[in-house]
Amino acid sequence: MPKNYIIGLDIGSYFTKGVLFGEEFDKYTPLAYEKIKTDGIINGEIQDVETIRKTIQKIINRLQQGLPKKVKGIDIVVGYSTNSLYITQENFTVEYNQKTEIKESDLKKIKNNIISKYEDDSKLILDSNFMKFIIDDKSVRNPISFFAQRSLSTALNVVWVTENSFALLVNVFKNIVDESEIPFYDTTLSSAYAVTTANDRDIGVTVIDFGYHMCRIIIFKDGIPKLYYAFPYGIKYVLKDISNVLKTSEEEAHRLLIEEGVCLIDTKTIKKVDFESISGRGDSYISQNLLNKIIFARVREIISRLNGELSKISYEKTLEVGTWQGGIVFTGGGAEIKNIEQTIKELMGDNFRKGVLTNNSHFEVNPELKANSEFIPVFGILERYRIDKNERQAVEISSKQSSKQKNNEKNRKEKNKQKGFFKNLIDKLTGGEDDAFWDGWNTKKRTFI
Repeated sequence: MPKNYIIGLDIGSYFTKGVLFGEEFDKYTPLAYEKIKTDGIINGEIQDVETIRKTIQKIINRLQQGLPKKVKGIDIVVGYSTNSLYITQENFTVEYNQKTEIKESDLKKIKNNIISKYEDDSKLILDSNFMKFIIDDKSVRNPISFFAQRSLSTALNVVWVTENSFALLVNVFKNIVDESEIPFYDTTLSSAYAVTTANDRDIGVTVIDFGYHMCRIIIFKDGIPKLYYAFPYGIKYVLKDISNVLKTSEEEAHRLLIEEGVCLIDTKTIKKVDFESISGRGDSYISQNLLNKIIFARVREIISRLNGELSKISYEKTLEVGTWQGGIVFTGGGAEIKNIEQTIKELMGDNFRKGVLTNNSHFEVNPELKANSEFIPVFGILERYRIDKNERQAVEISSKQSSKQKNNEKNRKEKNKQKGFFKNLIDKLTGGEDDAFWDGWNTKKRTFI
């Protein structure tokens, strides 16, 4: 039986997805996964706290059904796509008056100093990475163990959101779990890391999260997120077209889109697709060809507009972003539309791939779940949590070791102080000349201890 259990949740505008993990020795194994329709979120914003609370409680209950009754205290990690991410760079310089070796602890102090300013302004840090290091006017990749004569200058890339970004979600979870604090992460940022490698992010890659409410884009270069852009078109516009033409519900339109539809301008085979009309007067049907054309027309329009926006960004932010040698990685619910890859390639070029969960030694995932775009964000969220947890534990261990060293130093000083007291007393009794007597006393004392 796993040592610990943890539930990862991705609260989306259309679906809420959850995975129950067993955790042991920093290894995470999916034990169950569920998705249910999200209620209470409209246009990407939480509108009804009580309704979304019921949605979350329902999926948690389903995930816990197979667990032994004695299991208690399951951790919960939550992802939610905020509508605004901010990416800024902070410069920092340390000056030296003598030759000094740069240590890892020095970089931690610099980062903490910068982050503390954001925390003082009530900004929530989602990601932070050093961009560059300059030692005595010379650029280096990693300054640890280098010696600086005059100064160390660096820039920290910070991804953050405002303090209110997760405020409603915090309120939602108050009556669901006993824990006072639940870690919240941005779904898009977590997914972007989950479907790219360190090499992708270093040479430059664009991640497109094709969601229900909008497409969210994160561009990496030199290993760090350089730009975030929210494009206000998503799957819901495809569903609206299907619903309006067929006079059916959004739920039925979604079923047709995922189960029956293909993003094609024309279908050679003649096939009838049954669906339930909104009037409820028995089953209706549509030709496969017409359904595909509806899907293709709107998807092509969205991707065409998106491509135009990306080209504009590339032109305006050339120095910041650079070229995208790593290509485009496409993920999110829209990635599950059949044959959407072909439309993307026609408009954006061949340097494109569908996002899959990258190899991670901490996860044991079957191939089906690994390639499912809807559940990839949950793994990304959990990975961010795992990294943060290990960093906290490392800080705690370092703090305990430092405290132990301080106590040892204090004890040593107390012993020296005690030793000095007795030595002064013996000096007074012997006139300060009987060193042999003192040495013998000290020897006896050490032997006694």
